[in-house]
Amino acid sequence: MIFFIKEWPNRTATLMADNGAVLWSFCSVEEARRVCDEWYRVQGEKVEYRLYTLRDEEPPVEYEGLQELSGACCAVA
Repeated sequence: MIFFIKEWPNRTATLMADNGAVLWSFCSVEEARRVCDEWYRVQGEKVEYRLYTLRDEEPPVEYEGLQELSGACCAVA
């Protein structure tokens, strides 16, 4: 399963499923990563992290419907 961790400007984090469903909110990215690590450990799967940083630039046309593109998003696969 792939998760995304979105870090907000106030440093809180939201854990989302790969379909965009919000699973939980956390006080920090580190706390969200610990939960992902534990989930993968219980499932017996290897954890792989990828960090994506979204800039405050004009979004490409295909992302026109998205809101709040600033911040960082970490993909957990």
